[in-house]
Amino acid sequence: MLYFFLSYARGDEDALVQRFYEDLSAEVRLIAGLARDEQVGFVDRTILLGERWPQRLVEALGSCRSFLALMTPRYFQSKACGQEWQLFADRTARFESQRRVDTSLLKPLMWIPAQPGRIHPMAQPLQYSSDSLGELYQRLGVRQLMRLQRHSDDYRTFLFELASQIVSSVEAHPLPEHHRSIDLEAVASAFHQARATGPAGRVTAGGADTTSPMLVHFIVAASDRDEMRGVRQDVTGYGDDPLQWAPYRPPMPEPLIDYAREIAADHSYHSTVVHMDRLPRSAELAARYNQILVLIVDAWLTRLPQRREALVAHASAALRDQQATAAVLIPSSRDDPETREHWQSLSRACREIFDELTSDDELYRSNIITHRAFEEELPEVLEVARNRVFRRGTVHRPPDRSTDTSPPRLDGPWGDEPGTEEQRDDQ
Repeated sequence: MLYFFLSYARGDEDALVQRFYEDLSAEVRLIAGLARDEQVGFVDRTILLGERWPQRLVEALGSCRSFLALMTPRYFQSKACGQEWQLFADRTARFESQRRVDTSLLKPLMWIPAQPGRIHPMAQPLQYSSDSLGELYQRLGVRQLMRLQRHSDDYRTFLFELASQIVSSVEAHPLPEHHRSIDLEAVASAFHQARATGPAGRVTAGGADTTSPMLVHFIVAASDRDEMRGVRQDVTGYGDDPLQWAPYRPPMPEPLIDYAREIAADHSYHSTVVHMDRLPRSAELAARYNQILVLIVDAWLTRLPQRREALVAHASAALRDQQATAAVLIPSSRDDPETREHWQSLSRACREIFDELTSDDELYRSNIITHRAFEEELPEVLEVARNRVFRRGTVHRPPDRSTDTSPPRLDGPWGDEPGTEEQRDDQ
C-alpha cells in the first residue's frame, strides 16, 4: 500500500528531495510495522518538462492514500504539480464529502518558509503548519532542517511526527483506489486554468482577474440522523454525518453537497468543503483572495440550541462588515410534509440568524423546493457573487520582471569624497 505520494517541482534540489523521501519512507515503515523493503511511498524523478507522464506515476496517483506537496514558488508555477494536486483532490472530494471534510489526506509542506502572498489560493484553506511538527519547521521549512547539522535532532523529530500523522490519517480514512483510466490530457492543473477566448488577463475596475476560475468555499449547516431525531419525526434525509444531508430525497438521493460541487464544477468553479467551525477563517480567505462563500443551511438546525448558537456565532464572525462575498441557500423540499408544515417558523428563525443578508434577494435564497430549482439557483448565485468580487475584489499582481526591486538609493552631494559618517550626516 502506498501511504503517500510526494509531489514536488522538478529541479527544486532533486537529490535533497530524494533523501527526504527515503527518510520519511523509513519512518512510515517503522510506525506502520512494515518490512524494510516494503514500498510505502512514491516520488517521481524521471519526468521532465514536456514529457508524457509515465504509467507508474498515474497508477501511483490513483492508488496512494495521502498526498504530500512540497511547497515552493516553483511548485505553484508547475503545471505538472498542479495536475498531480488536482488528480488527488478529485479522488478525495467525494470521499471527504460523504464522511468528514478534513481527513488531512492532502498535506502541503513548507519546503522553504511560506512567504505572504506566495501561497496559491488553492492551498490556503489547507493546514500546512502544525505545532506538533515543531517550531523550527514552521520557521525554517523542511529544507533548512535537513541542510543544517545543528538541526539534525529537530529534523528527526519532524520526520517522526509527520510519519505518525500520515499513518494515522491513512488508517483512519481508507481512501478507495481510482480504478478508471485517467486521460491525462484532460486533467486541468489546480494552479493553471485555460484562459477564456478573447483578450487574456482582463482585469476589472475592482481589480479581480475575470479569466481565472474562482474558488467557492461550501459550508453545510446541517446535522446527523441521530441528533435530528430529537427535533423532528422524518429523518430519512439525514445520514451518519452532516455532509450526508440529502433534503431532496427520494427524487435525488445523493448528498446535497456532492450535487452542489458538481454544479459548481460544471460552471467552471473550483470548490472546497469546510467545517462550520472554520467558517470565519474561510471568510477571511475569501475576502483576501477574491473567493466566494456559500452556506447551505438546513432550517431545522435552528431547533437545536447548541447548533443554532454555533451557527449564530460563526456566521456573525464570518459575515461581519460583509468583507467576504457570501451567499446563503436554504432548501425546503416540497416532498417533505413536515418541513412544509413548520416552514413559516423555520424560515423566520433563519432570517433572524442571517439578518444582514436577508434583504439581498440575489444572495439570500430561501424555500428552494426542488433539486431542479437548486440546480437553477446555485449558478445564478455564483454568477452574482462572482460579479461582485470583480467589482470590489483586490488584485495580487506579481512585480514585473523588468522592475528593479532593490531598495532605493539616495546619492548625497558628498559622492566619494572623504569624510567621516558624522560629517556626511551633517551635510
